[in-house]
Amino acid sequence: MRPLILVGVALTATLFPLAAMAQSDPDYAGGSADPEFEGNTGAIVINGLSIAKRQDLDFGVIAPSLTLAGTVKVHRGQNFQSICSSELTCLEPGNRARFKVIGEPNRYYTIADPGQVWIQNGSNNNMLVDTFFGAGSGNETEWRGWQKLRSSGIARFNLGAILHVNPNQQPGTYTGTFTLTVEYQ
Repeated sequence: MRPLILVGVALTATLFPLAAMAQSDPDYAGGSADPEFEGNTGAIVINGLSIAKRQDLDFGVIAPSLTLAGTVKVHRGQNFQSICSSELTCLEPGNRARFKVIGEPNRYYTIADPGQVWIQNGSNNNMLVDTFFGAGSGNETEWRGWQKLRSSGIARFNLGAILHVNPNQQPGTYTGTFTLTVEYQ
């Protein structure tokens, strides 16, 4: 009988620490006496970003070549206008587009362009506009990547692009639209 008593004592000694742990540890999942906890929650809501056009992108007045394709590049900088490749003649210069972004002061944001768009005249003739590029206020940095709103919550940037003119491009006033997207980072 003596061995049975020892086994019973050893079993009791093993179960006792588990029962004590269940009563003293609130994370122990073995009982219904778990205490309740309170936590805090919150959020900060900031101004949404908006973008406003200050000036349209204009490639100017162009005389095409009868046999060769060419390009017109509108620079983003404030001291540059449009430049025609040697195959074309720029009769009147174009201008860069200008935009203003408004949002939460000192926050970072990015700008995404459409990559390319087509402009058309009223007779369904078209030309490709691509290679959009720009710079922030003062033309100090390229806008591909993060930009920072000023302490006023405002940032301004300029936008240029390249127009591809086909040989013997049909005359007309060509128009189109493009979309820029600004997003907090």
